[in-house]
Amino acid sequence: MPSSRVTRSFAGSFLVAAAAFALVTSLFAAAQAPDAAAHKQWMNDASDAQEDFRFAVTDKDQKAAVEALAKLEALMSRTEDYWTAKKSNDGVKLAKEARALAAQAGTAAKAGNLTAATAAFDKMGASCNSCHELHLEKK
Repeated sequence: MPSSRVTRSFAGSFLVAAAAFALVTSLFAAAQAPDAAAHKQWMNDASDAQEDFRFAVTDKDQKAAVEALAKLEALMSRTEDYWTAKKSNDGVKLAKEARALAAQAGTAAKAGNLTAATAAFDKMGASCNSCHELHLEKK
């Protein structure tokens, strides 16, 4: 009979360890998933970066334009992650589109073509507006 006590003890310990692992894993996943507050902050940061880009174009400041567009591209990548976690296909699609347009605008700005950068930036803004129309008021 000692072997059955050992087996039960081992099985109990294994179940406790498995439950602890599952708890830690789920807490880690929850900590990694972007939340609404983080997303809202990213949107505020994106608005600031859009203004930075507009000022850069007015001032013909290529370096500032490139920096603002790089920020926007990174923020759209985070936004894509946010909508992916929310399982929102339209949010993912629009965030990918906005990220690609920010990258396109950044490439044009790096090449010194602020006119082409502005055209891609304007298209990105339309993508952003579409997403806001679909999701902004849905909290």
